[in-house]
Amino acid sequence: MTARRHAGVMPGLARAAGKRARAAAALMAALATLTLLTAPITAPAQTRPLGVATWNLAWLMSLETHARWAAACARHGWPTDPATLAPGARRELEGLPYCSVHNGMRFPPQACAGDDEGWPQRARYRPGHPCRDTADLADPTAYRDKLDQLRRWFARLADEGVSVVALQEVFDDAAVLPLLPPGWSVRTSRGLPGSPDIAQQLGVAWAPGLAPGGFRAEPALADSGPGLRPLRPGFAFTLPVDGRPVEFLVVHLKAGCRSRVIDDPLRPDDPPERRDAIASDCAMLRRQLPALEDWIDARAGRDFVVLGDFNRSLFLEPVKDRPDRPVRLDGSSPASPSGPCDLALVEGRLQARCPARTSALFPELNDDDPPGSVLWRARPAELSGGRIRPGGPADCNLRGGQPPRRGAGDLAHDGIDHVLLSDALKRRLSPQALALRMLGHLDEAGRPFAASPARALPSDHCPHWVVLD
Repeated sequence: MTARRHAGVMPGLARAAGKRARAAAALMAALATLTLLTAPITAPAQTRPLGVATWNLAWLMSLETHARWAAACARHGWPTDPATLAPGARRELEGLPYCSVHNGMRFPPQACAGDDEGWPQRARYRPGHPCRDTADLADPTAYRDKLDQLRRWFARLADEGVSVVALQEVFDDAAVLPLLPPGWSVRTSRGLPGSPDIAQQLGVAWAPGLAPGGFRAEPALADSGPGLRPLRPGFAFTLPVDGRPVEFLVVHLKAGCRSRVIDDPLRPDDPPERRDAIASDCAMLRRQLPALEDWIDARAGRDFVVLGDFNRSLFLEPVKDRPDRPVRLDGSSPASPSGPCDLALVEGRLQARCPARTSALFPELNDDDPPGSVLWRARPAELSGGRIRPGGPADCNLRGGQPPRRGAGDLAHDGIDHVLLSDALKRRLSPQALALRMLGHLDEAGRPFAASPARALPSDHCPHWVVLD
């Protein structure tokens, strides 16, 4: 009897509660409708700003690859020129970093005088060598120090709001993944069609919630010609920015022609022993230029970003061709084809044979031919004559090691890491998207990094980034 009573009373209470809930819901719906009708019309909400960085990680390997590299190099006497080895030894070292990298020694070598231990002809030197700046990273303990420092740097980037990092000088995915903040992902060019089997690959790391895709290598940038070691490819991917797809191209162009006249690079004061290398480096960069311009021109009028280590001081170059500062050495217009180019070995140095002769890289890319191919350089807040002010907020400032010191910032490269935005993308972003930021390196105590022969150099580049908003 009692049970049935409870059974009879409870449905009545539920019906009453249901009526009250339906009345409250109706009132809330009416209030919401009134709010929508009386609220001012506003633009659709923007997605969160996207922090995009570029960073060269300086011959990054996983611990497993590092052990294989160190063992192979040691087995063959740490050679400086693999071409002098037997075929079997060359095959064992093929695809690994050069045996002379990560030695912690002064660079360029002529910055330290002397011939102690055959300086600078060997790959490795003792810990107390007078030309040593940082620790020899062939030692696994020192190499772990490098990785630990990079891991802290990645965490600081994430704290700054960076959620995408374009990568250079990484061996493969396994080299990068242990350094990333929790939940981050990575994809490198290793194994992609057209990507050569070389130690310096490119890639991208990204934070949770993002979904880049369309990963592909751009092999035209790697093509150095018959019989020559391949250069680094481009690495392309697509990622939405503010709800619309944007194409990204990560580059790491040929080093050694940072501020030279590309097609006439030699200067009277160049030392004789360096002239062939300087001319050859600029010739290889010249060969890459048409491939990069073709990629940009094919996307005229579209949203894209080109970023990475250009190995070129673009801030010192003119924005475009001008009557008082012509770009072409032969008087032609940058709008006319700059390539294709072939490389020829002439008296010990490479020469680029192209349909035009040019002095600079950026104005060749930024010729607005076809229409819609204009580029915008992200720039740091402080530039003086196109140069980054020493000690300023854009100065990477990895200070040199033991005396004679090379000066603040000399262990780092400045002014060659760039982010270029297409005109179409720039037009739909805020002006702050062209502000290039830099994150300097700090030690465990939060002090600016200062090199010592006992300390690993994490990288000779600082990360640079923009906020696409």
